[in-house]
Amino acid sequence: MTAGPPDRPHPASPGAERFPLAARALHVPAARLPAAAIPETPHGSAGTRGAAKAKAGARTPNNWALYAFLFLLPLQNIHTGYLPNLGGGLNFLNLGFGLSLLGALWMHGRLAPSEPVNRWVLVYAAYSVVSVFVSYHYVSNTESHMNILKDHLTGVSLLFLVQMSATSWAGVRRIVLATILPLPYIAKVTWVEHASVASWNYSDDLRIKGTFALLGANEFAAFCVTVSAVLFALLLATRASRFWKLMFLGGIACAVFGVLYAYSRTAYVALILALLVIVVAWRGRWKLVLPLMLAAAIVPPLLPPSVVQRFDSTTVEEGHRDESTELRFDFWQIAWDNFIAHPVVGTGFQSFRHPEINPYRMDTHNVYLRTLSEGGLVGAVILLGLLLSILRAARRELAASVSGTWRYALALGLVGAWMGLVCGNIFGDRFTYYPVIAYFWTYVALVVKARHLPPDDTGARAGGRP
Repeated sequence: MTAGPPDRPHPASPGAERFPLAARALHVPAARLPAAAIPETPHGSAGTRGAAKAKAGARTPNNWALYAFLFLLPLQNIHTGYLPNLGGGLNFLNLGFGLSLLGALWMHGRLAPSEPVNRWVLVYAAYSVVSVFVSYHYVSNTESHMNILKDHLTGVSLLFLVQMSATSWAGVRRIVLATILPLPYIAKVTWVEHASVASWNYSDDLRIKGTFALLGANEFAAFCVTVSAVLFALLLATRASRFWKLMFLGGIACAVFGVLYAYSRTAYVALILALLVIVVAWRGRWKLVLPLMLAAAIVPPLLPPSVVQRFDSTTVEEGHRDESTELRFDFWQIAWDNFIAHPVVGTGFQSFRHPEINPYRMDTHNVYLRTLSEGGLVGAVILLGLLLSILRAARRELAASVSGTWRYALALGLVGAWMGLVCGNIFGDRFTYYPVIAYFWTYVALVVKARHLPPDDTGARAGGRP
C-alpha cells in the first residue's frame, strides 16, 4: 500500500507548525467521533480517558420515567398504600406506563426490527382481547375482565418500552441497575415480615409475600426466581467492574432471601432448575464443577429447618399430598373437562374463576391448563409459540455473542429465567400478574435489542459504572 498525502495544518490554526499533531486533530473534531472511536491507550492520561467516557455517557439519552417505573413496579406495598389513586384511571400503573412511553418517544426509540418475539406478543395481545369478548358469552359478572387484561398487557408491554429505551449499552446497564436497586428494600420487608411470624418448624403462618401486597407468597417467590437467575448469569459470565460484581452479588443475596422465606415449593424447584440450566449452558461451566460440589455439601445443613421441612414436603404422589396440592388436581380436572367441552377458543379470558365453570371459584393453578380451558387450542398454540420464540431468541444470542460481554450474559440469564418461568407456571400463575412478570419482559427486551446495538466491548475490558 502507498501512503496518502500528509494532512496539512488547518489554515485557521495559529501555531500549527509548532504543534502539528494538534493541528491534524482539528480536521476531525473529537465531539463528532463515536464513543468507540475515542482511543484508550495504556500510556494515555487517566483524566483524558475519564473525560472521554464522561462525554460519551453524557450523550446517551435516558428514559428516567422508565427507570422510576421499573424501580417501583415490584414495590406493590408502596404504590398501593402510599401513592394516590386520582381516579379516572390515573393510578400508578397507568401513569407510570404513560410517562415511560412518552420518555421512549422523546428519545426517538425504536423497536428491534424483524424480531419474532415482538410479533408473537402482538398476536398474543390481540387474541387476549378477542378472548375477553368470548368470555361474555359463557359467564356473568365480567365487568373486571377488561381491566384485568389491561393490567396484564401493561406488564407485557414492557417488552416494547424497554426496547425503545435501550439505545446503547450504557442504557442497558442503567435499566439492569433499575431492576437491582429495589432489591435491598424488598429483602428488608421480607425480613421484617418473617421475623414477625418466625418459628423453628414450618407452618402455613410463615407464608409471607414481601412487597407484593395484593398477591401471595408464590407470586413473590416467582419474581425473586427471575431476578436471581439473571443476576447469577451476569455475575458468572460478564467481565464487569468491581462495582457491578458487588451489585450482582448483593442483588442475588436479596432475591434468594426472598425465595427462601416465601416458602414456595415451586419456587425452590424453579430456582434450582434455572441455576442448573445456566451452568450447563455457560461456556465456562467446567470451572464450576468443584464449587458446585462444595455448595451441594455445605449449603443444605445451613438452611433454616423450616425451609428444609417445606422443601421435603414437596410431593405429588397420591395419598401423600397436602390439601393445597390435592386441590390443584381437582382444579386441573375441571379445566381439562372444560377444554374438552370447548376445544377451539375455550370459554374466554378469566372465565375459569366463575361459578359457571368452576364451583371452587378459584384459579387453575396451572397456566397451561387454564390457557386450554379459557383460550382453547388457538390460545394454547399462541402461548406455546410465544414461549418458544423467547427461548429461540436467547439461544440465538448465546451462539452469536462473545463470552464475557453483557450481551452474552443477559442471554444466558434469560435461558435460566425462562426455565424458571416455565416450571413455575405448572403449579400456579406466574405469567399474568404484572409485578411478577414485568422484570422478565424487561430482560427479554434487552436480549432482543442486544443484536441491534453497537458491539459490546466488555469482553475485552471490564464495564464501568452506569
